[in-house]
Amino acid sequence: METTIFQFQKSFFTKPPKERVFLLHGEEQYLIKTFLSKLKEKYGENYTVLWGDEISEEEFYTALSGSSIFGSSKEKAVVIYKFGDFLKKLGRKKKEKERVIKVLKNVRSNFVFIVYDTKLQKQELSSEPLKSISSFGGIVVANKLSKERVRQIVFKKFKEKGISIEKEALDYLLELTEYNLMELKLEVEKLIDYASERKSLTLDEVKRIAFSVSENANVFEFVDLLLLKEYERALRVFDSIVSFGIHPLQVMKILSSYAIKLYTLKRLEERGEDLNKAMESVGIKNNFVKMKFKGYLKTNSLEDLRNLILSLQRIDAFSKLYFQDTAQLIRDFLTSKLEREVVKNSSHSG
Repeated sequence: METTIFQFQKSFFTKPPKERVFLLHGEEQYLIKTFLSKLKEKYGENYTVLWGDEISEEEFYTALSGSSIFGSSKEKAVVIYKFGDFLKKLGRKKKEKERVIKVLKNVRSNFVFIVYDTKLQKQELSSEPLKSISSFGGIVVANKLSKERVRQIVFKKFKEKGISIEKEALDYLLELTEYNLMELKLEVEKLIDYASERKSLTLDEVKRIAFSVSENANVFEFVDLLLLKEYERALRVFDSIVSFGIHPLQVMKILSSYAIKLYTLKRLEERGEDLNKAMESVGIKNNFVKMKFKGYLKTNSLEDLRNLILSLQRIDAFSKLYFQDTAQLIRDFLTSKLEREVVKNSSHSG
């Protein structure tokens, strides 16, 4: 039986369901991540995340049926990302899929949440093992909200904080983020902090402060801080997004894309090319994104950007070739940058 994320969240935290395995999917990933965040708060150290593209078959089965997760007396919540990638490892072997179904069906005293980052089609839901999961578990969908519903949510958030926002300013914010709740979360938090004393927001203020892109906003906050060389804050944000469930390789992908674009723009700029035209040639057309990139270019030299690309290539190689932990490699990179900045500032002050 399929239920909406709103209905499921409300009932789960008031009267936990009898089912133990749930499949979460949908277009509005923010709603799913919000639920998982609350789940993590509830279960604390008994909240576990598994990555289907990283875990082996035996590790998966041990995790779901062995003492590593289900051995203690305390109820646990296990979240499985990239379940589709795990199924690919099994190939088309019917017995292996039956084994997955059996293990999931036998979960008794804990909760398992299988998370997809897209909305699944009927054909996908009717194939195994998802079809069987729907028979003994629950299907939870986070459908895309209407623009009016998103507007109500954002307006309510400002109202709860006692902040008034001009209609034109709210319209602008919603259009800028394309009504994407994930992006709006970060932008609203920034605007609330800004208006905490004056308790009001104008269109000009929102235009000056808000900055949005088409991916997960928290990841871009990290990228923004790193490229502005605010390494200490970047490290805190990175730990936050990883704990929230964002895969380090996703961070690497976005950061690498930014670094390559910036390196290209820096070279074109030094050759005397028109910067605005150069930005459009690499796909940067939004004026506020252009403003951000100009800030990055001002902060970083060509050598800085070359070294960043080399560092990212090194992290990628050590992660994939030597199976080192990607998140720790990124932390080490940020820590080394922070230490160098401290030494640099100390020498200048001396």
